[in-house]
Amino acid sequence: MLYIRRMKGSINEDEWNSIISRYPSKTIYHTYEWLEFIEESQGLEKVIYEIVMKDKIVGYLPGFIIKKGPIKIFGSPFPGWTTTYMGPLLDDTVPQQLFFKEFKNLMEKERYHYAELCNRVLDVKIAKKENFIIEEGVTYVSEIKSNPEEILSSYSKSARKCVRRAMRNGLVVETTADSSFVDYYYSQLQEVFLKSKMKPTYSKNRVKLLMKKLLPKNKIILTWVKYENRVIATRIDMIDGLWMNSFGSASDKDYLKLNPNELARFHAMCVAAERGVKYYDMTGGGTYKSKFGSEKIINYRIIYSRFGLFWFRNFAKNLIRLKNKIQCKLN
Repeated sequence: MLYIRRMKGSINEDEWNSIISRYPSKTIYHTYEWLEFIEESQGLEKVIYEIVMKDKIVGYLPGFIIKKGPIKIFGSPFPGWTTTYMGPLLDDTVPQQLFFKEFKNLMEKERYHYAELCNRVLDVKIAKKENFIIEEGVTYVSEIKSNPEEILSSYSKSARKCVRRAMRNGLVVETTADSSFVDYYYSQLQEVFLKSKMKPTYSKNRVKLLMKKLLPKNKIILTWVKYENRVIATRIDMIDGLWMNSFGSASDKDYLKLNPNELARFHAMCVAAERGVKYYDMTGGGTYKSKFGSEKIINYRIIYSRFGLFWFRNFAKNLIRLKNKIQCKLN
């Protein structure tokens, strides 16, 4: 018999990170630091469930409770959190069919109306059989070679040329912990979004909070590229164990021909290799990412929905897209 229950009492950072370290599917997004980041940046209530089978804890499910009027939502994770994965951490002995059945029971028992799960190990075929809704997404994943020469060799011919050209052009690339990084990054990010007459999808304060949570733990790589002492490109990547995940990048449009973005990504991958990282999830679509030796991977969002909320959510999203398109044309 398998069942899911709320974890009683509180748990500290060392205890939680020690617990989840036993699970190969653990990501940066499951760590205590990241859960705190979501709590503070989104103003949400964290909840951790224990997955129990035969009176033994065989997994954990962290997530957050979202309340929209009478609607109660469980996000693990939820769109808009700059959080690619979360969902359950399970022992190999746990039949996923039992997990999905009990997850539905949990949602009903705790009166959730809607929930989303996304991680690398959940079996979408089983989820479909249990009547969950499946949404496809895309990311690009690269194997990080052990040294700079091998990393560069894994790139496409055009990408190798870009990196070498950037070096010849005198660009200087550095890993930094300088507090001014956030100012350069966000200014460039605003410029990138302005091209589409939009604003960034997250605030500058969220970037500051991310740095505050992850820099002391050495779980973030902040990269900037300089030309003639001017910062012309920035990027943020997170590392945890064998994986690096991209958070975002931005650059000054007046210097794109110097290829600072390609140099910044190459540098981040070299730093990650030095720290023992083996895989790089570039987070999200963009066919250009394949030139960095990556492979297109389909990921899945598994959705529990009562009372047609999923279809209402999609209707609302489409209305927002239409409104933005009309606004862009008017402007």
